[in-house]
Amino acid sequence: MNRYSGIDLAPGSVRITYVVDMAEIPTYQETANIDTNGDGTITDAERQAWADRTAPTLLSSQQLLVDGSALRLQVETATMTFRSGQAGLPILRLVVELRGSIAGRTGRVDYRDANYPGRIGWKEITARAEPGLALVGSSVPTMSVSDTLLAYPVNMLASPLDVTSATFSFGPGTGTAGSSARGEAKTVSGAPIASGGSFAGLVSWRLTPLILVGSLVLAFGFGAVHALGPGHGKTITAAYLVGSGARRAQATVIGVAVSLMHTASVLTLGLVFLVLARSFPPERVYPWLEVATGLVALGLGAYLVIVRVRARQRGDDPWHGHTHAPSGDHEHPHDHDHDHARPVTPRSLAALAVAGGVLPSPTAFVVLLGAVRAHRIAYGLGLILAFSVGLATALVLVGVFAIRARSTVVERFRGRWASLIPVASAAVIVGFGVFFVTRGTTRIL
Repeated sequence: MNRYSGIDLAPGSVRITYVVDMAEIPTYQETANIDTNGDGTITDAERQAWADRTAPTLLSSQQLLVDGSALRLQVETATMTFRSGQAGLPILRLVVELRGSIAGRTGRVDYRDANYPGRIGWKEITARAEPGLALVGSSVPTMSVSDTLLAYPVNMLASPLDVTSATFSFGPGTGTAGSSARGEAKTVSGAPIASGGSFAGLVSWRLTPLILVGSLVLAFGFGAVHALGPGHGKTITAAYLVGSGARRAQATVIGVAVSLMHTASVLTLGLVFLVLARSFPPERVYPWLEVATGLVALGLGAYLVIVRVRARQRGDDPWHGHTHAPSGDHEHPHDHDHDHARPVTPRSLAALAVAGGVLPSPTAFVVLLGAVRAHRIAYGLGLILAFSVGLATALVLVGVFAIRARSTVVERFRGRWASLIPVASAAVIVGFGVFFVTRGTTRIL
């Protein structure tokens, strides 16, 4: 739910251009309120009626103070349009023009936007002055870095602007004199702004047998690349495999479990959303899922630390390496590749599946909604499954790489240092559990 406030000060008046840019999922939720007759078609009259209803509500959550006194603003115009989004889903843009009168030619302005509390999104404010006035000490820039929510800077999508208030003084002058850069704007770490990308665009492709196969292959590739980004328990999975003495087969089992969990998570969240579309903002669920992921990882890691510390105290060799001394006058190390790796227990497998797959990809979620809207449910499910398989394949490859790296380290640091690897890897899992719990809790609060 992205918002922009453009404050334009002129002698005797102030104008605010207030823009709301809803992504695919919020737009999907709002459609039922716009299509008042429920016929599935939104007319120009319904769009305008919705804009006229919504504008006063948005105004009520904005406050403009001049020298400490509230300034009365009025809605001049309200216009709503749809643009094409990912997966064939529309995105909504509402532009509201507000106007108020200012008596003096000097003063201090304090502005605050309190709309959509708790909703993730880009929040931007600018302020400028017309000829006859000048701004002094403005806390916000004069130019919008997002072109009033029409073109978000790619390098800022991972940390979108989070500006909901502005302060500045004004007096006689020749025009705009605010800062032209971001200034002291705060950012929201890791908050997604644009969902979708090329993967979501596959839903709207015109299908032929060849394109169907190609789209599934692309979905697989997108899943693999997506898995290499932040999240999905790569480090947790790798740490578990390194510390448990696991083999490639076990890495494959974990990858399959993660794939199944991710698919189930997307479908479950999608089903709940479709049933409770009006009252279920998915972005509020993600922090809770992140906390759940962290708690599971924390529990698994703590359990493994205890078990492996006890094993080390007993003098157990986690790698079962030993030397054979045959009846000759020489001995040689013979490190078995069949070193009795401990199997992945059902509890550990479930924990790893949750850590790697319970957080559904927002892109996959958009694909599911787009498929439902386009009556291509089977195709959408196929894309999500291919995406999940690609994600799992990447995790398996990461696991295999970790296993090979472990073998190299064990060979080089035989003895005391090698025996610390299981405990250290379990501690890494604990650390990531704490990280996920902390980050999720911060976003909830």
